Amino acid sequence: MSTTLRSLVVLALACSGCLAKGGLQLGGGGTGAGTGAGGGAPESSYGGPSGATGGPGAGDAVATEGEPRWDDYAFAVREREGTYYGPWTITKFTTFKVGKACWAKMADPKSDAVNNASYYVRNVHELAKTWTGDDWGSIEGQNSDRAKNRKLVEPMMDQFASRFHMTIEVEGDDCGVDREALWIRYWYGISEAFADYPPASGKLFITLKVTSTRDVTSEVDETGSHFTITAPRDIQAPEWSEKLERPFRRHARKL
Repeated sequence: MSTTLRSLVVLALACSGCLAKGGLQLGGGGTGAGTGAGGGAPESSYGGPSGATGGPGAGDAVATEGEPRWDDYAFAVREREGTYYGPWTITKFTTFKVGKACWAKMADPKSDAVNNASYYVRNVHELAKTWTGDDWGSIEGQNSDRAKNRKLVEPMMDQFASRFHMTIEVEGDDCGVDREALWIRYWYGISEAFADYPPASGKLFITLKVTSTRDVTSEVDETGSHFTITAPRDIQAPEWSEKLERPFRRHARKL
């Protein structure tokens, strides 16, 4: 084996474990990602699945020269949103821990995983405006030079990453990506809840675990910032929407 080939193999093996929580930085031309949920080392901007499935490399989507580099799902969101802050909401603030088959379907522009991202982006944007006063959408669209304006928006978003992150874990290799998929309905319901009831702590780190359980349960740490929600993957639980919203009402700045 040549020295060059040996080096490439070593690099590939080293990077294969980087994908579990966005170990490779795919955000575009700015200040980089913000700090993680615990306020420690910076999170990567990669929004793809956990494990060595669907990671960067094959399938990476690039708009044009000088544009940020998006993975396939973030690029589909970019196409739907027509903004920079939309796909950055995915790559900077969101981690999907899903199987390979699930990830492949999510990036389909016709999937409700892409459609729901628009609502999620809107609600994260509202949360950011509530906590910081920064209106990413207005700044990005203040004139026709969006490529220039994104350089103003990205540092704001990188800073907000120290205050917000959402991780979505869907058990199994595959998942539904239509509007009836429970995990998508949970994702939507949670984002509506935190936009309506921002936590009084001024920080929010959510982990949604969609498993073979039969009910919706939630745990919130003593700071009122870290929410872990477990919900059924296959069978709809009674009053699931209320059970998702209740912990946000309880820890909101005001009702």
